[in-house]
Amino acid sequence: MTNEPTPKKISVFASLEMAVTFMSLTAITVLIGAWCPQEAVVGREKVFEAFAPDVAKFLIKYGVSDIFHSPWFLFLIAMLTLNMVAVSFQRVFPKVKLLKQVMPFLKGRQIENMPVARKIYLGNYSSSAAMSFVVNELAKRKFTVKVDDQSLTAESGKYGRLAATITHIGLLTLLAGVTVTSWTGYSGFQPVLLGETMSMSGSQHSKLWIGKLPTWGVRVDSTRRENYPSGEPKQWYSNLSIVDEKGKVLKQGEISVNNPLSYDGTDIYQSSWGIDAVEVSFNGHPQRMQVQPMGKRYAAFLPLDQSTVFIFSVLDTTAPMRVFAKRPDWEAPKLISELKPGESVTLGTVKLKFDRVIPVSGLQYKNDPGLVTVYIAFAFIMVGVMLAAIPHRHIWVSVEDRSGNEDDPDRTLQLGAVEDPDATLKLNNVADPDVTLKLSATEDPDVTLKLNATHEPTETPARIEATHEPAGTYLFIGGKSLKAKTGFEKLIDKLVESLSQQIGPQAPPAVTAAKSEPKSFNDRLAETLENSPASHDEKLVAAGADAHSGDS
Repeated sequence: MTNEPTPKKISVFASLEMAVTFMSLTAITVLIGAWCPQEAVVGREKVFEAFAPDVAKFLIKYGVSDIFHSPWFLFLIAMLTLNMVAVSFQRVFPKVKLLKQVMPFLKGRQIENMPVARKIYLGNYSSSAAMSFVVNELAKRKFTVKVDDQSLTAESGKYGRLAATITHIGLLTLLAGVTVTSWTGYSGFQPVLLGETMSMSGSQHSKLWIGKLPTWGVRVDSTRRENYPSGEPKQWYSNLSIVDEKGKVLKQGEISVNNPLSYDGTDIYQSSWGIDAVEVSFNGHPQRMQVQPMGKRYAAFLPLDQSTVFIFSVLDTTAPMRVFAKRPDWEAPKLISELKPGESVTLGTVKLKFDRVIPVSGLQYKNDPGLVTVYIAFAFIMVGVMLAAIPHRHIWVSVEDRSGNEDDPDRTLQLGAVEDPDATLKLNNVADPDVTLKLSATEDPDVTLKLNATHEPTETPARIEATHEPAGTYLFIGGKSLKAKTGFEKLIDKLVESLSQQIGPQAPPAVTAAKSEPKSFNDRLAETLENSPASHDEKLVAAGADAHSGDS
Protein backbone atom coordinates (compact mmCIF):
# COMPACT_ATOMS: atom_id res chain seq x y z
CA MET A 1 0.00 0.00 0.00
CA THR A 2 1.14 3.56 -0.73
CA ASN A 3 0.83 6.23 1.90
CA GLU A 4 -0.87 8.91 -0.18
CA PRO A 5 -1.72 12.20 1.55
CA THR A 6 -5.36 12.56 2.48
CA PRO A 7 -7.04 15.29 0.40
CA LYS A 8 -7.90 18.36 2.44
CA LYS A 9 -11.61 18.56 3.11
CA ILE A 10 -13.30 21.62 1.62
CA SER A 11 -15.76 23.41 3.89
CA VAL A 12 -19.39 23.60 2.83
CA PHE A 13 -19.04 27.39 3.01
CA ALA A 14 -16.51 27.19 0.17
CA SER A 15 -18.83 25.22 -2.09
CA LEU A 16 -19.83 26.44 -5.52
CA GLU A 17 -23.47 25.62 -4.77
CA MET A 18 -23.52 28.08 -1.88
CA ALA A 19 -21.95 30.82 -3.98
CA VAL A 20 -24.44 30.34 -6.84
CA THR A 21 -27.40 30.24 -4.43
CA PHE A 22 -26.62 33.47 -2.59
CA MET A 23 -25.44 35.31 -5.70
CA SER A 24 -28.76 34.45 -7.35
CA LEU A 25 -30.72 35.64 -4.31
CA THR A 26 -28.69 38.85 -4.24
CA ALA A 27 -29.34 39.45 -7.94
CA ILE A 28 -33.09 38.95 -7.42
CA THR A 29 -33.02 41.37 -4.46
CA VAL A 30 -31.22 44.00 -6.54
CA LEU A 31 -33.81 43.64 -9.30
CA ILE A 32 -36.61 44.13 -6.75
CA GLY A 33 -34.81 47.24 -5.49
CA ALA A 34 -34.63 48.59 -9.04
CA TRP A 35 -38.34 47.83 -9.57
CA CYS A 36 -39.55 49.54 -6.37
CA PRO A 37 -38.72 53.25 -5.84
CA GLN A 38 -36.34 53.61 -2.91
CA GLU A 39 -37.29 56.17 -0.25
CA ALA A 40 -33.70 57.14 0.39
CA VAL A 41 -33.27 58.14 -3.25
CA VAL A 42 -36.56 59.64 -4.48
CA GLY A 43 -38.70 59.99 -1.36
CA ARG A 44 -41.74 58.17 -0.02
CA GLU A 45 -44.13 60.11 -2.28
CA LYS A 46 -42.74 58.32 -5.33
CA VAL A 47 -43.68 54.97 -3.77
CA PHE A 48 -47.31 56.07 -3.47
CA GLU A 49 -47.21 57.49 -6.99
CA ALA A 50 -45.94 54.20 -8.41
CA PHE A 51 -48.34 51.85 -6.57
CA ALA A 52 -51.80 51.75 -5.11
CA PRO A 53 -52.01 53.00 -1.49
CA ASP A 54 -52.40 49.51 0.00
CA VAL A 55 -49.48 48.14 -2.04
CA ALA A 56 -47.30 51.13 -1.18
CA LYS A 57 -47.99 50.72 2.53
CA PHE A 58 -47.14 47.01 2.29
CA LEU A 59 -43.82 47.75 0.54
CA ILE A 60 -42.92 50.40 3.11
CA LYS A 61 -43.89 48.21 6.07
CA TYR A 62 -41.76 45.26 5.01
CA GLY A 63 -38.76 47.33 3.94
CA VAL A 64 -38.99 46.77 0.19
CA SER A 65 -38.85 50.55 -0.37
CA ASP A 66 -35.53 50.57 1.53
CA ILE A 67 -34.39 47.07 0.60
CA PHE A 68 -30.65 47.80 0.51
CA HIS A 69 -30.66 48.53 4.25
CA SER A 70 -33.07 45.73 5.18
CA PRO A 71 -32.07 42.77 7.41
CA TRP A 72 -32.57 40.46 4.42
CA PHE A 73 -30.02 42.28 2.27
CA LEU A 74 -27.54 42.45 5.17
CA PHE A 75 -27.95 38.68 5.63
CA LEU A 76 -27.19 38.05 1.94
CA ILE A 77 -24.07 40.21 2.10
CA ALA A 78 -22.91 38.38 5.23
CA MET A 79 -23.35 34.94 3.62
CA LEU A 80 -21.58 36.03 0.43
CA THR A 81 -18.72 37.37 2.53
CA LEU A 82 -18.49 34.10 4.45
CA ASN A 83 -18.47 32.12 1.20
CA MET A 84 -15.80 34.37 -0.35
CA VAL A 85 -13.57 34.09 2.72
CA ALA A 86 -13.87 30.28 2.76
CA VAL A 87 -13.19 29.98 -0.97
CA SER A 88 -10.22 32.33 -0.82
CA PHE A 89 -8.45 30.63 2.08
CA GLN A 90 -9.23 27.03 1.09
CA ARG A 91 -9.09 27.11 -2.69
CA VAL A 92 -7.34 30.23 -3.99
CA PHE A 93 -4.70 31.51 -1.57
CA PRO A 94 -2.96 28.09 -1.13
CA LYS A 95 -2.12 28.14 -4.85
CA VAL A 96 0.32 30.97 -4.25
CA LYS A 97 2.77 28.28 -3.09
CA LEU A 98 2.95 27.09 -6.70
CA LEU A 99 5.03 30.16 -7.51
CA LYS A 100 7.87 28.62 -5.52
CA GLN A 101 7.86 25.38 -7.50
CA VAL A 102 11.04 24.81 -9.50
CA MET A 103 10.74 23.45 -13.02
CA PRO A 104 12.54 20.08 -13.32
CA PHE A 105 14.91 19.37 -16.18
CA LEU A 106 13.44 16.83 -18.60
CA LYS A 107 14.85 14.33 -21.09
CA GLY A 108 14.05 14.27 -24.76
CA ARG A 109 11.44 11.53 -24.58
CA GLN A 110 9.64 13.39 -21.79
CA ILE A 111 9.66 16.58 -23.83
CA GLU A 112 8.20 14.69 -26.79
CA ASN A 113 5.12 13.95 -24.64
CA MET A 114 4.42 17.67 -24.09
CA PRO A 115 1.32 19.28 -25.70
CA VAL A 116 3.67 21.15 -28.04
CA ALA A 117 6.94 19.40 -28.94
CA ARG A 118 9.48 19.64 -31.76
CA LYS A 119 12.74 17.79 -32.58
CA ILE A 120 15.67 19.16 -34.59
CA TYR A 121 18.54 17.13 -36.02
CA LEU A 122 21.75 19.02 -35.24
CA GLY A 123 24.17 16.90 -37.25
CA ASN A 124 27.63 18.45 -37.10
CA TYR A 125 26.37 21.69 -35.56
CA SER A 126 27.70 22.38 -32.08
CA SER A 127 25.22 21.47 -29.36
CA SER A 128 26.61 24.23 -27.13
CA ALA A 129 26.04 26.79 -29.87
CA ALA A 130 22.49 25.53 -30.35
CA MET A 131 21.77 25.83 -26.62
CA SER A 132 23.25 29.34 -26.50
CA PHE A 133 21.12 30.38 -29.44
CA VAL A 134 17.95 29.09 -27.78
CA VAL A 135 18.87 30.76 -24.48
CA ASN A 136 19.36 34.12 -26.19
CA GLU A 137 16.11 33.83 -28.15
CA LEU A 138 14.13 32.98 -25.02
CA ALA A 139 15.77 35.80 -23.07
CA LYS A 140 14.68 38.24 -25.79
CA ARG A 141 11.11 37.09 -25.18
CA LYS A 142 11.34 37.82 -21.44
CA PHE A 143 11.63 34.18 -20.37
CA THR A 144 13.44 33.27 -17.17
CA VAL A 145 15.96 30.65 -18.29
CA LYS A 146 17.87 28.09 -16.21
CA VAL A 147 20.55 25.89 -17.83
CA ASP A 148 21.96 22.58 -16.63
CA ASP A 149 24.60 21.23 -19.02
CA GLN A 150 22.61 20.10 -22.10
CA SER A 151 19.15 20.89 -20.71
CA LEU A 152 17.30 24.07 -19.88
CA THR A 153 13.99 25.28 -18.50
CA ALA A 154 12.30 28.57 -19.37
CA GLU A 155 9.29 30.23 -17.80
CA SER A 156 7.34 33.42 -18.52
CA GLY A 157 4.19 35.00 -17.15
CA LYS A 158 4.77 33.43 -13.75
CA TYR A 159 3.02 36.21 -11.89
CA GLY A 160 -0.04 35.84 -14.09
CA ARG A 161 -0.93 33.00 -11.73
CA LEU A 162 -1.59 35.63 -9.07
CA ALA A 163 -4.64 36.84 -10.99
CA ALA A 164 -7.13 34.74 -9.05
CA THR A 165 -5.54 35.59 -5.70
CA ILE A 166 -5.52 39.35 -6.29
CA THR A 167 -9.04 39.29 -7.71
CA HIS A 168 -10.29 37.48 -4.63
CA ILE A 169 -8.54 40.02 -2.40
CA GLY A 170 -10.42 42.71 -4.32
CA LEU A 171 -13.74 40.90 -3.93
CA LEU A 172 -13.19 40.46 -0.20
CA THR A 173 -12.32 44.15 0.11
CA LEU A 174 -15.42 45.09 -1.88
CA LEU A 175 -17.67 43.05 0.37
CA ALA A 176 -16.01 44.63 3.41
CA GLY A 177 -16.73 48.11 2.04
CA VAL A 178 -20.36 47.24 1.28
CA THR A 179 -20.78 45.77 4.76
CA VAL A 180 -19.35 48.88 6.45
CA THR A 181 -21.66 51.16 4.45
CA SER A 182 -24.74 48.98 5.03
CA TRP A 183 -24.27 48.95 8.79
CA THR A 184 -22.84 52.40 9.55
CA GLY A 185 -23.79 54.54 6.55
CA TYR A 186 -27.00 56.38 5.80
CA SER A 187 -28.68 58.16 2.90
CA GLY A 188 -31.89 60.07 2.44
CA PHE A 189 -34.01 62.43 0.36
CA GLN A 190 -36.04 65.49 1.25
CA PRO A 191 -37.77 68.19 -0.83
CA VAL A 192 -36.89 71.53 0.82
CA LEU A 193 -38.70 74.81 0.16
CA LEU A 194 -36.81 78.00 -0.42
CA GLY A 195 -35.64 79.45 2.89
CA GLU A 196 -36.34 76.32 4.91
CA THR A 197 -33.88 73.97 6.64
CA MET A 198 -33.66 70.21 6.22
CA SER A 199 -33.05 68.13 9.33
CA MET A 200 -31.43 64.71 8.82
CA SER A 201 -33.55 63.10 11.53
CA GLY A 202 -36.74 64.53 10.06
CA SER A 203 -36.06 63.47 6.47
CA GLN A 204 -36.87 60.24 4.68
CA HIS A 205 -33.63 58.43 5.31
CA SER A 206 -32.47 54.84 5.19
CA LYS A 207 -32.32 52.78 8.33
CA LEU A 208 -29.17 53.39 10.35
CA TRP A 209 -28.03 50.28 12.22
CA ILE A 210 -24.87 51.52 13.91
CA GLY A 211 -24.07 55.14 14.81
CA LYS A 212 -26.30 58.22 14.75
CA LEU A 213 -27.45 60.91 12.35
CA PRO A 214 -25.80 64.35 12.43
CA THR A 215 -27.50 67.16 14.34
CA TRP A 216 -26.68 69.91 11.83
CA GLY A 217 -29.10 70.86 9.07
CA VAL A 218 -29.10 72.15 5.50
CA ARG A 219 -30.80 75.45 4.59
CA VAL A 220 -31.79 76.37 1.03
CA ASP A 221 -30.84 80.04 0.55
CA SER A 222 -31.69 80.20 -3.17
CA THR A 223 -32.49 77.85 -6.02
CA ARG A 224 -33.03 78.18 -9.76
CA ARG A 225 -33.46 76.27 -12.97
CA GLU A 226 -31.50 76.83 -16.16
CA ASN A 227 -33.38 76.01 -19.41
CA TYR A 228 -32.61 75.20 -23.00
CA PRO A 229 -34.13 77.50 -25.65
CA SER A 230 -36.90 74.90 -26.06
CA GLY A 231 -37.89 75.30 -22.42
CA GLU A 232 -36.52 71.93 -21.35
CA PRO A 233 -34.52 71.97 -18.08
CA LYS A 234 -30.75 72.09 -18.60
CA GLN A 235 -29.44 72.29 -15.02
CA TRP A 236 -30.64 72.87 -11.45
CA TYR A 237 -28.76 74.97 -8.90
CA SER A 238 -29.17 75.57 -5.17
CA ASN A 239 -27.17 77.70 -2.74
CA LEU A 240 -26.98 75.89 0.59
CA SER A 241 -25.85 76.69 4.11
CA ILE A 242 -24.84 74.06 6.66
CA VAL A 243 -26.15 75.30 10.02
CA ASP A 244 -25.92 73.91 13.54
CA GLU A 245 -28.73 73.58 16.06
CA LYS A 246 -28.39 77.27 17.01
CA GLY A 247 -28.51 78.47 13.39
CA LYS A 248 -24.79 79.17 13.10
CA VAL A 249 -23.51 78.79 9.55
CA LEU A 250 -20.83 76.09 9.37
CA LYS A 251 -20.32 75.96 5.61
CA GLN A 252 -21.84 77.41 2.45
CA GLY A 253 -21.73 76.37 -1.19
CA GLU A 254 -23.61 75.97 -4.46
CA ILE A 255 -24.66 72.55 -5.67
CA SER A 256 -25.95 71.27 -8.99
CA VAL A 257 -26.59 67.89 -10.51
CA ASN A 258 -23.43 65.74 -10.02
CA ASN A 259 -21.72 68.55 -8.09
CA PRO A 260 -22.46 67.95 -4.38
CA LEU A 261 -21.57 69.89 -1.25
CA SER A 262 -19.59 67.77 1.24
CA TYR A 263 -19.47 68.27 4.98
CA ASP A 264 -18.47 65.95 7.82
CA GLY A 265 -18.32 62.90 5.52
CA THR A 266 -21.79 63.54 4.06
CA ASP A 267 -22.38 64.50 0.43
CA ILE A 268 -25.46 66.60 -0.43
CA TYR A 269 -26.69 66.34 -4.03
CA GLN A 270 -29.15 68.24 -6.18
CA SER A 271 -31.58 65.43 -6.93
CA SER A 272 -34.62 67.26 -8.30
CA TRP A 273 -36.18 70.66 -8.72
CA GLY A 274 -39.73 71.93 -8.95
CA ILE A 275 -42.24 74.62 -8.07
CA ASP A 276 -44.37 74.17 -5.00
CA ALA A 277 -46.64 77.23 -5.21
CA VAL A 278 -47.14 80.76 -6.54
CA GLU A 279 -47.90 83.78 -4.41
CA VAL A 280 -50.32 86.38 -5.79
CA SER A 281 -52.31 89.28 -4.29
CA PHE A 282 -55.95 90.13 -4.94
CA ASN A 283 -56.59 93.78 -4.10
CA GLY A 284 -53.65 93.67 -1.70
CA HIS A 285 -54.59 90.39 -0.03
CA PRO A 286 -51.79 87.78 -0.53
CA GLN A 287 -52.69 84.23 -1.37
CA ARG A 288 -50.55 81.14 -1.91
CA MET A 289 -51.77 78.72 -4.53
CA GLN A 290 -50.37 75.21 -4.90
CA VAL A 291 -49.34 74.28 -8.42
CA GLN A 292 -49.38 71.01 -10.34
CA PRO A 293 -46.99 69.85 -13.07
CA MET A 294 -48.58 70.35 -16.50
CA GLY A 295 -46.08 69.18 -19.10
CA LYS A 296 -43.12 71.55 -19.10
CA ARG A 297 -44.95 74.09 -16.91
CA TYR A 298 -46.68 74.29 -13.56
CA ALA A 299 -50.28 75.47 -13.16
CA ALA A 300 -52.58 76.64 -10.35
CA PHE A 301 -56.39 76.74 -10.72
CA LEU A 302 -58.71 79.31 -9.11
CA PRO A 303 -62.47 78.86 -9.68
CA LEU A 304 -64.36 82.19 -9.90
CA ASP A 305 -67.81 80.66 -10.24
CA GLN A 306 -69.38 77.44 -11.45
CA SER A 307 -68.40 78.08 -15.06
CA THR A 308 -65.26 80.24 -14.99
CA VAL A 309 -61.78 79.16 -13.87
CA PHE A 310 -58.61 81.23 -13.73
CA ILE A 311 -55.39 79.34 -14.64
CA PHE A 312 -52.02 80.66 -13.48
CA SER A 313 -49.16 79.05 -15.46
CA VAL A 314 -45.45 79.40 -14.63
CA LEU A 315 -42.27 77.86 -16.06
CA ASP A 316 -39.64 78.72 -13.46
CA THR A 317 -38.76 81.42 -10.95
CA THR A 318 -37.87 84.13 -13.51
CA ALA A 319 -40.21 83.58 -16.49
CA PRO A 320 -43.49 85.60 -16.68
CA MET A 321 -46.67 84.09 -15.27
CA ARG A 322 -49.44 83.55 -17.78
CA VAL A 323 -53.03 84.13 -16.69
CA PHE A 324 -55.76 82.24 -18.56
CA ALA A 325 -59.54 82.08 -18.26
CA LYS A 326 -61.51 78.96 -19.09
CA ARG A 327 -65.24 78.49 -19.66
CA PRO A 328 -67.07 75.32 -20.75
CA ASP A 329 -68.31 76.89 -23.98
CA TRP A 330 -64.79 77.90 -25.05
CA GLU A 331 -62.72 75.50 -27.14
CA ALA A 332 -59.50 76.46 -25.33
CA PRO A 333 -58.42 78.71 -22.47
CA LYS A 334 -57.95 82.36 -23.39
CA LEU A 335 -54.79 84.24 -22.43
CA ILE A 336 -55.68 87.28 -20.34
CA SER A 337 -52.28 88.61 -19.30
CA GLU A 338 -48.59 87.88 -18.70
CA LEU A 339 -47.00 89.17 -15.50
CA LYS A 340 -43.42 89.27 -14.38
CA PRO A 341 -42.66 88.95 -10.66
CA GLY A 342 -43.75 92.19 -9.00
CA GLU A 343 -46.10 93.28 -11.84
CA SER A 344 -49.89 93.64 -11.56
CA VAL A 345 -52.96 93.86 -13.77
CA THR A 346 -56.54 95.03 -13.19
CA LEU A 347 -59.25 92.54 -14.09
CA GLY A 348 -62.57 94.34 -13.68
CA THR A 349 -62.75 95.40 -10.06
CA VAL A 350 -59.87 93.14 -8.98
CA LYS A 351 -56.23 94.12 -8.99
CA LEU A 352 -54.06 91.03 -9.50
CA LYS A 353 -50.41 91.18 -8.54
CA PHE A 354 -47.83 88.44 -9.18
CA ASP A 355 -45.59 88.34 -6.11
CA ARG A 356 -43.25 85.34 -6.55
CA VAL A 357 -42.78 81.67 -7.32
CA ILE A 358 -41.94 79.37 -4.41
CA PRO A 359 -39.53 76.70 -5.69
CA VAL A 360 -38.71 73.40 -4.00
CA SER A 361 -35.25 71.84 -4.16
CA GLY A 362 -35.00 68.06 -3.94
CA LEU A 363 -31.92 67.31 -1.82
CA GLN A 364 -30.39 63.86 -1.56
CA TYR A 365 -27.67 63.19 1.00
CA LYS A 366 -25.40 60.22 1.46
CA ASN A 367 -22.87 59.13 4.03
CA ASP A 368 -20.74 56.25 2.73
CA PRO A 369 -17.99 55.24 5.20
CA GLY A 370 -16.98 52.26 3.04
CA LEU A 371 -16.48 54.27 -0.16
CA VAL A 372 -12.68 54.45 0.11
CA THR A 373 -12.59 50.70 0.77
CA VAL A 374 -14.70 50.10 -2.33
CA TYR A 375 -12.31 52.18 -4.47
CA ILE A 376 -9.37 50.13 -3.17
CA ALA A 377 -11.30 46.95 -3.95
CA PHE A 378 -11.89 47.99 -7.55
CA ALA A 379 -8.17 48.75 -7.90
CA PHE A 380 -7.34 45.19 -6.78
CA ILE A 381 -9.93 43.73 -9.13
CA MET A 382 -8.59 45.71 -12.11
CA VAL A 383 -5.05 44.50 -11.38
CA GLY A 384 -6.33 40.92 -11.13
CA VAL A 385 -8.14 41.19 -14.45
CA MET A 386 -5.02 42.53 -16.15
CA LEU A 387 -2.87 39.74 -14.69
CA ALA A 388 -5.39 37.18 -15.94
CA ALA A 389 -4.54 38.21 -19.49
CA ILE A 390 -0.89 37.17 -19.02
CA PRO A 391 -0.29 33.57 -20.19
CA HIS A 392 1.86 31.36 -17.98
CA ARG A 393 4.26 29.43 -20.22
CA HIS A 394 6.78 26.63 -19.64
CA ILE A 395 9.45 25.53 -22.13
CA TRP A 396 11.90 22.63 -21.82
CA VAL A 397 14.93 22.02 -24.06
CA SER A 398 17.29 19.06 -24.10
CA VAL A 399 20.16 18.12 -26.42
CA GLU A 400 20.81 14.37 -26.61
CA ASP A 401 22.96 11.98 -28.61
CA ARG A 402 20.78 9.24 -30.07
CA SER A 403 23.70 7.14 -31.33
CA GLY A 404 23.25 4.35 -28.81
CA ASN A 405 21.50 4.44 -25.42
CA GLU A 406 20.97 0.74 -24.79
CA ASP A 407 20.21 1.27 -21.13
CA ASP A 408 17.61 3.98 -21.65
CA PRO A 409 14.63 2.90 -19.52
CA ASP A 410 12.33 5.17 -21.47
CA ARG A 411 12.58 3.27 -24.74
CA THR A 412 9.42 1.55 -25.89
CA LEU A 413 8.29 -0.78 -28.65
CA GLN A 414 5.61 0.72 -30.89
CA LEU A 415 3.15 -1.38 -32.86
CA GLY A 416 1.92 0.56 -35.86
CA ALA A 417 -1.86 1.04 -36.06
CA VAL A 418 -3.91 -0.27 -38.96
CA GLU A 419 -5.84 2.39 -40.86
CA ASP A 420 -8.80 0.12 -41.54
CA PRO A 421 -10.70 -0.50 -38.26
CA ASP A 422 -12.15 -3.70 -39.70
CA ALA A 423 -8.73 -5.21 -40.36
CA THR A 424 -7.67 -8.20 -38.28
CA LEU A 425 -4.09 -8.62 -37.17
CA LYS A 426 -2.82 -12.18 -37.58
CA LEU A 427 0.52 -13.36 -36.27
CA ASN A 428 1.28 -16.47 -38.35
CA ASN A 429 -1.56 -18.48 -39.75
CA VAL A 430 -1.14 -21.57 -37.59
CA ALA A 431 -3.73 -23.87 -36.18
CA ASP A 432 -1.61 -25.18 -33.35
CA PRO A 433 -2.80 -23.38 -30.16
CA ASP A 434 0.40 -24.29 -28.34
CA VAL A 435 2.55 -22.12 -30.57
CA THR A 436 3.90 -19.07 -28.70
CA LEU A 437 4.93 -15.96 -30.63
CA LYS A 438 7.89 -13.96 -29.31
CA LEU A 439 8.90 -10.45 -30.41
CA SER A 440 12.60 -10.09 -29.77
CA ALA A 441 13.69 -6.48 -29.31
CA THR A 442 16.88 -5.38 -30.98
CA GLU A 443 19.67 -3.99 -28.84
CA ASP A 444 19.39 -0.68 -30.64
CA PRO A 445 16.89 1.43 -28.59
CA ASP A 446 16.06 3.52 -31.64
CA VAL A 447 14.52 0.59 -33.50
CA THR A 448 10.73 0.80 -33.76
CA LEU A 449 8.87 -2.45 -34.44
CA LYS A 450 5.86 -1.98 -36.69
CA LEU A 451 3.25 -4.65 -37.05
CA ASN A 452 1.59 -4.77 -40.47
CA ALA A 453 -1.73 -6.50 -40.97
CA THR A 454 -3.26 -8.19 -43.95
CA HIS A 455 -6.96 -7.98 -44.79
CA GLU A 456 -7.17 -11.24 -46.63
CA PRO A 457 -7.50 -14.57 -44.80
CA THR A 458 -4.62 -16.00 -46.79
CA GLU A 459 -1.81 -18.20 -45.68
CA THR A 460 0.59 -15.22 -45.70
CA PRO A 461 1.53 -14.43 -42.10
CA ALA A 462 1.73 -10.90 -40.71
CA ARG A 463 5.02 -9.12 -41.32
CA ILE A 464 7.07 -7.35 -38.71
CA GLU A 465 9.28 -4.56 -40.02
CA ALA A 466 11.93 -2.68 -38.08
CA THR A 467 12.57 0.96 -38.81
CA HIS A 468 15.56 2.79 -37.38
CA GLU A 469 15.76 6.43 -36.20
CA PRO A 470 18.88 8.02 -37.69
CA ALA A 471 21.72 8.19 -35.20
CA GLY A 472 23.10 11.59 -34.25
CA THR A 473 22.54 14.60 -32.00
CA TYR A 474 19.04 15.99 -31.58
CA LEU A 475 17.62 19.05 -29.86
CA PHE A 476 14.23 18.52 -28.25
CA ILE A 477 12.09 21.56 -27.47
CA GLY A 478 8.54 21.61 -26.11
CA GLY A 479 6.29 22.96 -23.42
CA LYS A 480 2.81 23.98 -22.39
CA SER A 481 0.69 27.07 -21.92
CA LEU A 482 -2.69 27.13 -20.21
CA LYS A 483 -3.74 30.24 -22.16
CA ALA A 484 -3.15 31.45 -25.70
CA LYS A 485 -2.22 27.95 -26.84
CA THR A 486 -2.19 28.83 -30.52
CA GLY A 487 0.21 31.70 -29.89
CA PHE A 488 2.43 29.44 -27.82
CA GLU A 489 2.63 26.86 -30.61
CA LYS A 490 3.56 29.61 -33.07
CA LEU A 491 6.27 30.73 -30.64
CA ILE A 492 7.79 27.24 -30.56
CA ASP A 493 7.61 26.95 -34.34
CA LYS A 494 9.33 30.31 -34.72
CA LEU A 495 12.11 29.25 -32.37
CA VAL A 496 12.56 26.02 -34.33
CA GLU A 497 12.56 27.91 -37.63
CA SER A 498 15.16 30.41 -36.38
CA LEU A 499 17.38 27.62 -35.05
CA SER A 500 17.06 25.65 -38.30
CA GLN A 501 18.17 28.70 -40.25
CA GLN A 502 21.09 29.11 -37.87
CA ILE A 503 22.11 25.46 -38.22
CA GLY A 504 21.71 25.28 -41.98
CA PRO A 505 20.91 22.13 -43.94
CA GLN A 506 21.83 19.04 -41.95
CA ALA A 507 20.73 15.84 -43.67
CA PRO A 508 20.42 12.90 -41.28
CA PRO A 509 22.28 9.73 -42.33
CA ALA A 510 20.28 7.24 -44.29
CA VAL A 511 19.43 4.06 -42.41
CA THR A 512 18.11 0.91 -44.02
CA ALA A 513 16.58 -2.13 -42.43
CA ALA A 514 16.73 -5.53 -44.07
CA LYS A 515 13.34 -6.88 -44.96
CA SER A 516 12.50 -10.51 -45.80
CA GLU A 517 9.39 -11.39 -47.70
CA PRO A 518 7.85 -14.46 -46.06
CA LYS A 519 6.83 -17.37 -48.29
CA SER A 520 3.37 -18.72 -48.36
CA PHE A 521 2.49 -22.25 -47.25
CA ASN A 522 1.99 -23.44 -50.84
CA ASP A 523 5.36 -22.01 -51.95
CA ARG A 524 7.20 -23.72 -49.13
CA LEU A 525 5.34 -26.99 -49.87
CA ALA A 526 6.29 -26.91 -53.56
CA GLU A 527 9.94 -26.09 -52.74
CA THR A 528 10.16 -29.02 -50.30
CA LEU A 529 8.69 -31.49 -52.81
CA GLU A 530 11.10 -30.35 -55.53
CA ASN A 531 14.28 -30.60 -53.47
CA SER A 532 13.49 -33.79 -51.53
CA PRO A 533 14.86 -37.18 -52.91
CA ALA A 534 12.24 -39.19 -51.02
CA SER A 535 9.21 -40.82 -52.55
CA HIS A 536 6.17 -38.76 -53.42
CA ASP A 537 4.21 -39.74 -50.30
CA GLU A 538 7.19 -39.21 -48.03
CA LYS A 539 7.88 -35.85 -49.69
CA LEU A 540 4.28 -34.77 -49.13
CA VAL A 541 4.38 -35.60 -45.40
CA ALA A 542 7.79 -33.96 -44.91
CA ALA A 543 6.80 -30.88 -46.87
CA GLY A 544 3.67 -30.37 -44.78
CA ALA A 545 5.70 -30.63 -41.59
CA ASP A 546 8.33 -28.18 -42.87
CA ALA A 547 5.72 -25.77 -44.08
CA HIS A 548 3.92 -25.75 -40.75
CA SER A 549 7.17 -25.31 -38.91
CA GLY A 550 7.89 -22.29 -41.12
CA ASP A 551 4.52 -20.83 -40.22
CA SER A 552 5.31 -21.25 -36.56
